[in-house]
Amino acid sequence: MGGHISRSFIHELINRVDLVDLIDSYFSLRKTGQNYIATCPFHHEKTPSFTVNPEKQFYYCFGCGAQGNAINFLMNYAHFEFVEAVHELASQVGMEVQYEQGNASVSITLPTSLYDLLTQVAKYYQQQLRQSPIAITYLKKRGLTGEIARDFGLGYAPTGWNNILTTCGSTLEAKTRLLEMGLIKKNAKGDYYDLFRNRIMFPIVDGRGRVIAFGGRLLQDNSKEPKYLNSPETRLFQKGGELYGWYWARQNRPLQHLVVVEGYLDVVTLAQYGIKNVVATLGTAVTHEHLTRLFRTVPEIRFCFDGDLAGQKAAWRTLERVLPFLQEGQQVGFIFLPPGHDPDSLLRQEGISKWNDCVEKTLPFSNFLFDTLQQQVDMSHLDGKARLAKLAKPLLKQLPTGSYYQLLMIKELSKLTQIDETRLTNDLNDLIEPQPINSSIPNKTLREYSLVDQAIIYLLHNPTLSQYVTYPNEKLLGLPDEHIKLFLQLIELIKLNPKIKTLGTISYEVDQHATEYKNIINQLGLVSQGSLFTNHLHMIDMDEEFKDIIKRLNEEYNKQIVFPTKNETQTDEKKEHGY
Repeated sequence: MGGHISRSFIHELINRVDLVDLIDSYFSLRKTGQNYIATCPFHHEKTPSFTVNPEKQFYYCFGCGAQGNAINFLMNYAHFEFVEAVHELASQVGMEVQYEQGNASVSITLPTSLYDLLTQVAKYYQQQLRQSPIAITYLKKRGLTGEIARDFGLGYAPTGWNNILTTCGSTLEAKTRLLEMGLIKKNAKGDYYDLFRNRIMFPIVDGRGRVIAFGGRLLQDNSKEPKYLNSPETRLFQKGGELYGWYWARQNRPLQHLVVVEGYLDVVTLAQYGIKNVVATLGTAVTHEHLTRLFRTVPEIRFCFDGDLAGQKAAWRTLERVLPFLQEGQQVGFIFLPPGHDPDSLLRQEGISKWNDCVEKTLPFSNFLFDTLQQQVDMSHLDGKARLAKLAKPLLKQLPTGSYYQLLMIKELSKLTQIDETRLTNDLNDLIEPQPINSSIPNKTLREYSLVDQAIIYLLHNPTLSQYVTYPNEKLLGLPDEHIKLFLQLIELIKLNPKIKTLGTISYEVDQHATEYKNIINQLGLVSQGSLFTNHLHMIDMDEEFKDIIKRLNEEYNKQIVFPTKNETQTDEKKEHGY
């Protein structure tokens, strides 16, 4: 690519991006005071501890310590590579990425992107479908029309070992990218071959409609190959975070609820019957990322399963995953189909009316939980009721503490077991482990920090204060404070990079060039965002206060020259005695 992305460009980019808007486009933020908060997307929690500071363009979670700027967020939450994150943000704010070649900065566009390559592959598969009577006949037998195949971009990977390789991998760069995306593989001899062969192809697209991977279904089932095959995970595609049909379902907003099924054909078949609020997991159980995305979009999720024993077990595993996510106003239901059926086969064999009957019998979350537990005990005996309470309490404690939903679930458990509600509530509270005090949350006033740390806190709040410090500064470097070197490195960093204006841009530079100071920057950066410091600023002139701290640090150095420290005195004595 001929160079590195310009550091000054990255600083300007971070300054230009609205971090609140960026994060809010992925999940909802709520304004509180000068900051915005949400439940953290990087760990399970019931009380919001994820904070976004719009002034400093910086986010931080007091629960798990996740922190950073807009680039960090796209890399950690949306799984972008660094260069992809920069280009994505630049496109959002209308900037052209600047690269450095030697001492010059030039504007360079990326070569054919991975998205373009995958789109090219998808078009090839679609062309092959139109030319394959066998593939068309297969889709017709599954009851699918040409219109629905077009809407979902369905295609066909023909037989043969090198169709994609020869069509889309004619250059070394294209071949490398096909290999990176998992569309071709290399054998022990070093020869390349296509991953997908003789399969109906389902493009998997992201929330913006861009092809990021493929799923393939064999035309003829055999025991040698899996019936369904997904692209391997890549930097564009993580199956635990994507949902097939997500892009198409969201075109039908506003959505009241979403139905989660298990396969591509289920989604496509239901859409053909006019049921378009459907998504499917991609060979995985429902994940934290799935639930976060779903509940961010709709207040109700319905999970669809086969009504046999395997389906019941899969539904219970889903219930256990959902429990920690249930907040006020959110609903979960379970649709159970007749044994041996999935949505695709049910619609083809029984018709839409049978599907509607199953949907009307959607089992609410609470009913499924208590019905399943009651099947494990004998409710005609007191010990069976006691056993039910014991089984239910660890599950109910995972609901938001004190929420109406938890209170109603306790009420229902009391009704079933005839155990007093107050007793059940107290037992539940005893099960809840006390939350450890998070030492990263600053609770000291500014005056309780050393002078050097105070100077760093001011600098993190307002980098332009660096103008009051000369650099290099041999005097301050001679101070014994353990953070003085960090302070002077920050001064140098800001003076060399005038576009550093926020904690977000400082955080980026520390991540790149001074990782040993990352924890200290995080801790003192939190102080610069905290209410204690903000209240302090209302009572002082920040520039004068900072200049006074620098003056006092210089005075400390002068005192050190006149009155050597105890360690220095001992060293001098040792020298005199020949040590």
